[in-house]
Amino acid sequence: MSDPVYGHQVKRPMRVRALQAASLVLAVAGLILLYLYSVNREIPTVQISEITPTMNFAYVQITGEVTRDAYIFKSGGIVFNLNDGTGEIAVMGGRAQAEALKNAGKLPRYGDRVEVAGSLNVSAEQEIKLRMQSATQMTLRRKRKARRLVEPNISLSDIKPAHKGDTVFVVGLLKEISLPRPGSKAPYVLTIEDAGTELEIIFWDKVFQGLEQKLPTLGQKLSARGRVDIYRGKLQLKIWEATELRELTELEGREYRTSNKDPKKDPEKEPEKEKKERHGGLFRIDDITANQEGDIFTVIGTLGEPRSIRRGVIYPIADESGEMVVLFWDKQVSGEERDALESGIRLRVTAPLVVYKGILELVPENVGAFSVESME
Repeated sequence: MSDPVYGHQVKRPMRVRALQAASLVLAVAGLILLYLYSVNREIPTVQISEITPTMNFAYVQITGEVTRDAYIFKSGGIVFNLNDGTGEIAVMGGRAQAEALKNAGKLPRYGDRVEVAGSLNVSAEQEIKLRMQSATQMTLRRKRKARRLVEPNISLSDIKPAHKGDTVFVVGLLKEISLPRPGSKAPYVLTIEDAGTELEIIFWDKVFQGLEQKLPTLGQKLSARGRVDIYRGKLQLKIWEATELRELTELEGREYRTSNKDPKKDPEKEPEKEKKERHGGLFRIDDITANQEGDIFTVIGTLGEPRSIRRGVIYPIADESGEMVVLFWDKQVSGEERDALESGIRLRVTAPLVVYKGILELVPENVGAFSVESME
């Protein structure tokens, strides 16, 4: 039997084969160039005030200052606020971004400078967010210097725009409550008043939950500790923890009024204890006693040699009147935030008093509770 015949095999011309090879090379080169362009193209930098609904999903870059510490949700996602001088935006990220930043020690904190890229999300209510796609597209510059701290019993009328970013402690009468709309991420707003001056206290749902979903009663006297901010030209006090807001008893309110008076203006009505010298309103260490545990004090003193303890470090602090202890817990003030501290420096610290085995301790709640003083 003869082999089957399929006909003569026709060879393609050399020119056709050359064109096919060239087409394949060009296609591969085009894909490579497209990839390189997508990776290395310059991401446009925008100002927050220029963002419009038409820019929804646009991939942009924003540079500014962190106005709210990074917060990691139970779901693993991350959020922090950024202000570029023209407005403020919430920067969001997923579990992968949060873990990468945490592992690299780059979780943004208040006052840090951040440059971050991501896609814009502009809602129908004009609420804008920036969603990070990768932690590698965020650069961070830490704020090394501790924030300036204002005396804890500052009156509302004394708070000025120059205090923006300062931590203050205020007291006032609750005059008005503004609640966010259901489903909105707008803040709760409490307006307090003191001697004819009003101030808005701002907080979000985390604080509301910490208050067991119970707001103070209108007409009650409140104390609040937070950071001064300016929104649309209006002074505000932002708080991040429920413990920073509480109702005062009538007795506490009277004691605040007494301690906030200027002895030079009303020396006859000032209690004997308040007539003691306090170095411009600061407490002398020997004025502080164990029965005042839980009260907040401001002192300036010289640090001694530190002593490490489990999950923290202790510094003795001394002024010309006496000595006590400043205790920094790692979970409240990290080692990096304590880098500026060393034996021999003068430190201003405002913190609640804790008494442990008879020893008086000031325990700062965060890096904003202390600052290094000039040695001059």
